[in-house]
Amino acid sequence: MDIVALSAIFRNIASILKIKDGNVFRIRAYEKAAESVEGFPNTLESLVKEDRLTEIPGIGKDLSDKIKEFYVTGKIQAYEDLKKTIPKGLLELLNIPSVGPKTAKVLYEKLKIKNLAELEKAISGNKITGIFGIKEKTLQNISKGIDILKKGRLRMTIEQATRLSNTFLSSLKKIPEVQNITTAGSVRRKTESIGDIDILISSRKPGKILDAFIKLPEVKAVLGRGGTKSSILTKNNTQIDCRVVEDKSFGAALIYFTGSKDFNIKLRKLAIKKGLKINEYGVFKKSKFICGTTEKEVFKVFGMDFIEPELRENRGEIEVALKEKLPKLIEVKDIKGDLHTHSEWSMV
Repeated sequence: MDIVALSAIFRNIASILKIKDGNVFRIRAYEKAAESVEGFPNTLESLVKEDRLTEIPGIGKDLSDKIKEFYVTGKIQAYEDLKKTIPKGLLELLNIPSVGPKTAKVLYEKLKIKNLAELEKAISGNKITGIFGIKEKTLQNISKGIDILKKGRLRMTIEQATRLSNTFLSSLKKIPEVQNITTAGSVRRKTESIGDIDILISSRKPGKILDAFIKLPEVKAVLGRGGTKSSILTKNNTQIDCRVVEDKSFGAALIYFTGSKDFNIKLRKLAIKKGLKINEYGVFKKSKFICGTTEKEVFKVFGMDFIEPELRENRGEIEVALKEKLPKLIEVKDIKGDLHTHSEWSMV
């Protein structure tokens, strides 16, 4: 079963319901269903066959029936019918980074914009500035998102890339021979848009890992199969590279494959100044292996703070880390807010 396609349908249903001011509980139910099925990539088919889908958190009888329908027919008729209730191109707008259902709704209701071409025309004609809820910064982000989308339809937002990579991680983690596993590249650095996905694994049996990787149900085509690396194309045409290294090299490989390219170049130059060599296999003094199991021990050898992946862009972070003065990044636990609600009386 194509879990990625199924979760995308549930998310699209939620988006359409938001555009149509649908019931908030139904919207949340479909969003929760998308998250739930992504967490059961390998066992979902067995749960369908055993009629046990309702054991999944957030999946009741109605959603269970829709998953079964998708399993049998490859589509969900309720979704096909729902798509016909909004302009055909309106969902296309949601592929633009910075355009969510609420923004798409405003654009359609205020300016009758229902596809990408009409949105571009409205922006060039300066017709969007001043529309309720769309500020200048939002408009700049939308324009940037359109450029990203047009440069490559295969690029994703960080949210989309994270969901897709998590689907593969969830499956690969179940292989007993996997010692360590994580995403690398621009997904780990959390850049705004993602072209492809890198997965790094440490294991003593790379062959077994890569055999399982290229046979996952989300795989559309195998682009390459080597001894320690394989590349595939998913059913939504995203390239994913999976690399397997020895455990002693995992930290060094994670630094190397997380990047960015400019960050790695700067780190290699620093290594040379210290009489060292750093690559994806570890840190070496001449031919002697110094370290490489964890990122922390690699950074420690260079006498610097651990540099968070989000900072690794060669914008001065290496120099600050050498002085041990790196700022602490904001985490989810640091974000605070309040609950704001309205009753029906406030709408009178």
